[in-house]
Formats: sequence, C-alpha cells, structure tokens
Amino acid sequence: MTRKRRRRRVFRIRMIVGLLLFLAAAAAVLLGFFRIRTVEISGCNRHSAEEIKEDLIYDFWTENTLYFAWKYKHASSDARAPYLDSIQAKFVSPGQVRITVKEKVLIGYIQYAGTNVYFDSNGMVMEMSDQVYGELPLISGVAMEEPVLYQKLPVQNTAQLRTMLSISQLLLEAGLIPDNISFDENLNITLSMGSVEVRIGQDEYLEEKVANLATIYQQVQGEAGTLNLEAFTGKSETIPFQKNNETEPAFETDAEGNPVTAETDAEGNPVTSGTDENGNPADAEGEAEGSGDDGTVSGETTGLSAFMVFDAYGTLRYDAHVVNGQVVDANGTPIDGCYVNEDGNVVDAYMNVIDPQTGTLAQ
Repeated sequence: MTRKRRRRRVFRIRMIVGLLLFLAAAAAVLLGFFRIRTVEISGCNRHSAEEIKEDLIYDFWTENTLYFAWKYKHASSDARAPYLDSIQAKFVSPGQVRITVKEKVLIGYIQYAGTNVYFDSNGMVMEMSDQVYGELPLISGVAMEEPVLYQKLPVQNTAQLRTMLSISQLLLEAGLIPDNISFDENLNITLSMGSVEVRIGQDEYLEEKVANLATIYQQVQGEAGTLNLEAFTGKSETIPFQKNNETEPAFETDAEGNPVTAETDAEGNPVTSGTDENGNPADAEGEAEGSGDDGTVSGETTGLSAFMVFDAYGTLRYDAHVVNGQVVDANGTPIDGCYVNEDGNVVDAYMNVIDPQTGTLAQ
C-alpha cells in the first residue's frame, strides 16, 4: 500500500509540474509572439500618432496585442492621454493593432503671458502653445492665474467661467465663430464678428440671444455697425442695428431677424414711412393706389411691409416690399436689379432668393 501511495503521489506531482510547464510555455509563446510591432492610428489632428502611441503603449502588458485590443476595445478615455475623448483598438494580427481616436473638442482660447491657452467645454486646459487654430474664438477680459495643462482653467471669477463656457459652446453649435468674445468689468459680453459688433450684455437669455443672432447676422453680415441684443429676452422685442458714424439705428429687426420700424398699424404690424395704414406706398396726399407721374408704383402689398434686398448698385436696401408683383421701396419706386420670380419669391441683384412673407432667405 505504501508503494502504491508513493507512486500515485509521484504521478500527481509529475502531472502538476507538467501542466505548469505547459502553461508557462504557452504563456511565453503568447506573451512573446503577440507583441505590438506595428500600430495604425487614425483620427488625430492636433496630436501626432507617435505621441499617442507613446502614451497608450507604455509597459509590458500594453505591448501585448491581445491585452491592448481588449483594454481599448471601447475606451472612453485614458488618464495617460487626457486629450483624447475616445479610443477604439482593433486586433489586426499578432504583431499589429489599429487604433481609432477622437480628440477632445476645443471651444476657445485665452492668451496668457503670450501663450494661447486652449480649453474644452468643461473648461479643462487642453493645449498651451503658440499655435493659432482657425474657427476658434479668442476670449478677452478674463482674469486668471497661471494655467496648468490638463487642469481646470484657473479663472478667478467662477461665474464668468461658466458664462464663458456657455456662450462659447452655444456659438459653436450655432455655427457662429466670432473673432473675439470680450467681457468688460461688469461681465457684459461683446462679440466681434468681422465689421459687426454684437452687444450681448449680461448672461441672461443667452440661448435665445444666440439662436436669434444666427438668423439676424445673415442680414447684417458685411455691414459695419453695432447689433444690440442687450435687452433681448426671447420675445418679440426689436433688435436695433446701428451703422458706424450714424446716430440713429439703420433699422431694427424682430426676433426672427425681419426688419421692423418704430411705427405699427392698428394690428401691431410694422409700417414703413411713406405707406398707408394697409402697408401700401402712399404719396404726399395719402393716395395708396395707382401709378404716379414720378414712376412710383402703388397698389396691393404682398408679404411684409419691409424686408432687405441688394439693388443693382450693390446697396443694401432695408425698405423693400412687393406691390402688384414689383419690388419697390418705401416710396413706391421700383428697386433696380430685383424682381419677383414664378414662386412669388423676390430675387435681388446678388441672386439672393427672399420670401416676402417672412423677409428671410427662401429654402
């Protein structure tokens, strides 16, 4: 019995040792054979493929193709690469992996000590460099301490930081990229958009202000002046646009970007100067129908009492309306270069197609 037990014990030991040797050999093959030798990286713009490779493949385990493909199969991010919003790795062969990354989106930058400090929608510093990226607004009038890469912007006023992030994100979503977003000492916001200055005011009704700015800016783009949204609340208030070197607003728009005037008819509809109570052009004696000897046209008005068009001389006219199928000004004089097409829309000299019912570009 003793010999049998010894034989069984020896057999078991040999089996265990053999199994361990087999597992060790298998592990050696797996760990030695499945090593990353080639990496394909796509989706990176601001950061180089070599930088991403060094940050993600950094030790014995991440050099293994099987482990790496499993670890980054659907990773949201990695602490070693905080500039990435997502990472997706795919096993290609025992020595090759394919990585698709998505960098975090930048929404603006602040200049600090001569360096451009770029940040994301969470206010995290994503880059500090001399590089200037297009289609990102510069934020000015912000007091902050020395920034640290991949940490929160050290803006002294936390309320200003929230406002700065909110309006930057809203503008990007609306497709509006101002040259500058500036804050004054009272945290009033002003946007510089080419030759147009947009006064946003305080951070109240930001969503409504930006949503309407997206429509209104199409009407004033290229003009030099100031668009005032400071008192706008999202209702039907008028929004004045004042050209440079003029003391009075050139025109006002409603919440949808349609031009309006200070005078309205009995129903609250805007009435331009030189029109009767129905919005039709009238002469000095108040006549609203017929054709005058001076070439003016009067009759039934179609659509808004006024909208904007470019005439044949490249001048932006704010008092256009349609009378008896013709595009005329507030005095009933036909506007050169503009006509009404077969769909009832107005085509101006720059071939803009305008819906006379709304004053906006026709779809």
